Amino acid sequence: METPVQCAARLLAALNELVDREGMHLRAGSFDRALEVRKRTDPIVQRLVELAGEPGVSEFRTEVMAVVERNALHAALLQDKMDEFTAEIRRTDQARRRTAQLVPAYVRSTSGSKARFVA
Repeated sequence: METPVQCAARLLAALNELVDREGMHLRAGSFDRALEVRKRTDPIVQRLVELAGEPGVSEFRTEVMAVVERNALHAALLQDKMDEFTAEIRRTDQARRRTAQLVPAYVRSTSGSKARFVA
């Protein structure tokens, strides 16, 4: 049977792999895949939290902190992308409004031109 320390080591290795994968997907712009990977980490993190009180598991504190730091970097990268997309949406909306304001100046009324040519 697996001891709590062995279980924590195995789960931490799996979590490291998933966080690495998440980072690759984020850097590649595959945000949907990054989200799928992140969802897979939730049960692992929950189980590691449950094991945290077991004797010997606290020895993984340094490795856990490294994962937390990488996760923070991923969150910052994701926030930067969200800010970038928000700015692009704002620019698109502004261009759409300007275009809507210019349309009346370039569209001629057809009712006025018909009245001039009626006999």
